[in-house]
Amino acid sequence: MAIVFSDSDLEATDTPAASRRGDVFTIHATRNDQSMVTHRIIPDVAVAQARTLNDAGWRVSISGLGGRRFSPSEFHQLLTFKRIG
Repeated sequence: MAIVFSDSDLEATDTPAASRRGDVFTIHATRNDQSMVTHRIIPDVAVAQARTLNDAGWRVSISGLGGRRFSPSEFHQLLTFKRIG
């Protein structure tokens, strides 16, 4: 089954950003001469993977939500649950 998105699906809504359905989160990571791109549909999983890569020395960002790119200091905006610790 295919899912079709319109421009109105990408506009801001009253729904928190992390809980909107249909978004694909793309993790961009670079280190030295290497680069990788992975896709996740669950924002918490995307953030967890991006933080792991960041801790391992990769330069990381997550794009999604209509093309917006989030840096590591902004990852918390994607989480659906409050982080403990």
